[in-house]
Amino acid sequence: MPGIDKLPIEETLEDSPQTRSLLGVFEEDATAISNYMNQLYQAMHRIYDAQNELSAATHLTSKLLKEYEKQRFPLGGDDEVMSSTLQQFSKVIDELSSCHAVLSTQLADAMMFPISQFKERDLKEILTLKEVFQIASNDHDAAINRYSRLSKKRENDKVKYEVTEDVYTSRKKQHQTMMHYFCALNTLQYKKKIALLEPLLGYMQAQISFFKMGSENLNGQLEEFLANIGTSVQNV
Repeated sequence: MPGIDKLPIEETLEDSPQTRSLLGVFEEDATAISNYMNQLYQAMHRIYDAQNELSAATHLTSKLLKEYEKQRFPLGGDDEVMSSTLQQFSKVIDELSSCHAVLSTQLADAMMFPISQFKERDLKEILTLKEVFQIASNDHDAAINRYSRLSKKRENDKVKYEVTEDVYTSRKKQHQTMMHYFCALNTLQYKKKIALLEPLLGYMQAQISFFKMGSENLNGQLEEFLANIGTSVQNV
């Protein structure tokens, strides 16, 4: 709905059909936000899980290469050149494993934490307040229904007082919960942009940091070593 950026809290007391109609639009928008952010959360969690798996697999690879010299192959014999080469690979891959571990930590802090907070705190708050507001509205409708069924001919002052008091109490509770619900829906409109951008910024910054660490580790001496190994493999 173009031009409408917040629910009018001052109109919650009147609770007009127009206000309820506008509330429906904001509720529909909140549902769309929730569905989209849940999908994005799942996608980012896959990135995080994959990075953790890559970090663990890289560390295991380094460990296995380091243990090559302890292996006894019936037809292999002792190959000091191969052992030395794999030890060098193990050292390099271990450094890369450390970089991957740092990246995993950064993704947890800068990407997963903010989107998890939004999902578990803000979106759940909307659902909770919606349920509370619905219960309060149902209680108020029930109180109005009881009041409308009071017999005018056999009017009982005590019963009428109790029913009238029930209407007043339930209306007051509905009004309070409606204001809280409106505030939460309005706040969601401001938070949704931050909730979307913050984990994306965290993801990109973590990746940039990872690439910088890799660039620092892959120095000229290492490139020369890899080039020599590549030449040796091609000449076999």
